[in-house]
Amino acid sequence: MPKALRVKDVYYGRTVALEQSEYNMSVRRWAMETQRFARQAASAFSKGKRKPTHTYQSGPKAGKVEQKLARSIQFKLQTDAGDVSGVFFRFPLHGVFREYGVGSESPHGHVSRSLSDWLSGTLDRQQQKLLDIACEHQAETVLRVFRGINK
Repeated sequence: MPKALRVKDVYYGRTVALEQSEYNMSVRRWAMETQRFARQAASAFSKGKRKPTHTYQSGPKAGKVEQKLARSIQFKLQTDAGDVSGVFFRFPLHGVFREYGVGSESPHGHVSRSLSDWLSGTLDRQQQKLLDIACEHQAETVLRVFRGINK
């Protein structure tokens, strides 16, 4: 597999290889940082579960444990031919309800949630960093295409 070059280093006349493992670690660090920011945003919710965890006593979720949103945010990396090709964030369904404010206009006095961009705001602020990481990794391929070199 060809080594990727950092665009800024090629531009200044130097070439520094960004190895596959270095790329994967950079994406992992990005995911961990993004997870931390999302957890910080979600921990700002003062209402909701009073305890760190809740165990359902009945119904289809009987026996299952649900954590507070901030504690339950996880990420997973998908790989393709050794390179990270996807980053997925997992969290309970009530995180989506919180994101979109579902229940905020409930006429029957059920759950009332305010709209909060705890996840989309975090991803919007972090997306440029991930784009830079991916561009650095793919720089050599892009340069070869533009130069017409097919190695």
